[in-house]
Amino acid sequence: MRNFLQPLLAVLACAGHFPLLVATTGGRNRLATTGGGREPGRASWRRCWGGAPLMVLSLLGSLPGRAQQVLVQADVAADTLRADFGPNRRYFGHLFVGGGLVLGPAGGAGARLRYGPPSRELELGARLKRRYSPTLALTLAVRYARLSYGLAQTGPKIVPGPTRHRRESLTLHQAQLEGGLRLNAGHRGNIVGHYLDLLAWGGWVAGTAHRTEDDPAPGAGASTSATTGRGLRYLARWPAGLGLRLGSGRLALTGRYRLTAVFRGREASAWPELPRGVLGLEIGLF
Repeated sequence: MRNFLQPLLAVLACAGHFPLLVATTGGRNRLATTGGGREPGRASWRRCWGGAPLMVLSLLGSLPGRAQQVLVQADVAADTLRADFGPNRRYFGHLFVGGGLVLGPAGGAGARLRYGPPSRELELGARLKRRYSPTLALTLAVRYARLSYGLAQTGPKIVPGPTRHRRESLTLHQAQLEGGLRLNAGHRGNIVGHYLDLLAWGGWVAGTAHRTEDDPAPGAGASTSATTGRGLRYLARWPAGLGLRLGSGRLALTGRYRLTAVFRGREASAWPELPRGVLGLEIGLF
């Protein structure tokens, strides 16, 4: 307020020396002033009004500025709050897909496999991670695994019978629950980073199939004759095992080993065991 009044008083004081032209008797005009009736001199006139522009600028500069319109408003406290969900936060969940190949020796000559793509596992699942420290976390996953054993048709053959075919396979559709202890390595921000998971898993075999392919009978008009049997009673329903997962970001190398027998009943003792290991690659969808 003081900054506004000072230039205003200066203008009014100068205005006190402004001459007013008034009419007097006798037809003669004379200058009258509002400053005590004295006629100002030329020096006083020039000295006062010579600084008028500066006083006007001071008066305009002292006026309060027009308020600005707020275009963006943000809550700084809310922006700095730490989130609990993220790749390197307290909780993190994501989907994953993967595939692997069956590895390891069979329990006997009568259960030889065709290794490679004919003996494989495909998986799809979801995983939740709970972080306890920068280096330690627990994981819990639910996954569907389709495990196929491509049976070799050369040499001695016992599983699931001595008859030879052009192609033959056993398939298990499994629903599994898998827990893991995750050990993280290295410094990182809010990313998954490098890790090693120690796994324990178990599940239920929801469906089974035995598929054979043979040459069709002459004149059948087909190139292949295929037969599929389902609901195989000689396959065990509750597999379980251990595993490892070595990962970096979205990619992980997985290895699982089945501890339980693949067959049950009298076949469990009469037939050699199928290979127990699966080595594969997993891709996280996040």
